[in-house]
Amino acid sequence: FCYIIFMKMFSVNAKVNLTQKPSWLDDFRSKYDKPYEWHITLKQACIISDDQVSIIKNKLDKLFSDIKTAPISLTFDKLDVSKIPDHICIMIKTTDNIEIGKLQKNILSVLGEYNKYHKEKYKAYEENFNPHITIGRSLNEQSYEMAMKDLKEDYVCKGTINQVRLIVVDNTDDAYEVNDPANQTVYNL
Repeated sequence: FCYIIFMKMFSVNAKVNLTQKPSWLDDFRSKYDKPYEWHITLKQACIISDDQVSIIKNKLDKLFSDIKTAPISLTFDKLDVSKIPDHICIMIKTTDNIEIGKLQKNILSVLGEYNKYHKEKYKAYEENFNPHITIGRSLNEQSYEMAMKDLKEDYVCKGTINQVRLIVVDNTDDAYEVNDPANQTVYNL
């Protein structure tokens, strides 16, 4: 017999509903970022087999039935630029990350065994959890320079997290596939 194992990618994120943001931010983001919904990644994209999807869903179902969670309010107030060899990313970090940090630790405690990262650099992002929203992604030096000229000083945002989403897709680099509700299992806080 020949068995074909189909592979998927999964990640877990917290959907951020921005309740306060500067008026220029949406235009800036449409120019310098991909159209992902606002989120904080709690479990980085990992490669799994099709048969592991239901196991992961069961683990998260149990976790969210066992822990008491409430909506989390956050202020994103620290600009951060990440320059890595192949691209530049512009983010706004939150400094009130105690509750979101606890939530991330709970998720990693049940999903830590899934560690075949889509990109190895994601492992470091997960281990050094730094909650943020991304406003500019995959920039080269030229687009970064343009973005910094367009970036305003009033970048502070406030938001709430009411949902955590398990996302299972074929390609995490496809924002439309990631945003498709058919590829998401939602856990309300």
